Amino acid sequence: MTTRVLTNLDAMLAKRPVVVELGCGPKKKAGSIGVDAIELPGVDVVTNLNEGLAFLPDASVDRIESVHTFEHLSDIETVIREVVRVLRPDGECHITVPHFSNPYYYSDYTHTTPWGLYSMGYFCKEGWPYRRKVPSFYNDVQVRMISQKVRFTSDFVVIKQIRKLIEVIVNSSRLMQELWEGGWCWQLPASELRIVFGKRK
Repeated sequence: MTTRVLTNLDAMLAKRPVVVELGCGPKKKAGSIGVDAIELPGVDVVTNLNEGLAFLPDASVDRIESVHTFEHLSDIETVIREVVRVLRPDGECHITVPHFSNPYYYSDYTHTTPWGLYSMGYFCKEGWPYRRKVPSFYNDVQVRMISQKVRFTSDFVVIKQIRKLIEVIVNSSRLMQELWEGGWCWQLPASELRIVFGKRK
């Protein structure tokens, strides 16, 4: 897919803070650089994220946001590598993805990559906060984990309140998160993960 820049990207990169929304869809936040695979209102760059972020210079972005996009990508290593490349040293990437226990994850045929508590561990060489370790030698990408929360939601009012209580308990510690995913996630499925990471300092 050929990348098409639909706006004056240099002017947008000259303002601070530089915020990039990956997979912004038609509801991009004002002032941010909207990136999507489809040309929609508000999209500034049309591209295939699996091919990287070549349109952004090194260390040029303060914050990257992405809501329900990374599960659609097939080349996560390339995307994470590119996110790390374009972030400033103190920059952050905030992503929201469905947890693999979410039954709705499997309803969407465009979903290609499931996400769990340990998914980012494959890119974290130092400071991994969980007891369970995963191989980090598959690639040379290095991220710094900042936070990770499990979210429980529902369209039904009463169930939503119960699931909010479960959310508080599960996120009370990293150990509780691990116990939940390792033993109870199929009985108490989550909605999504909210992950914040940056480049390793």
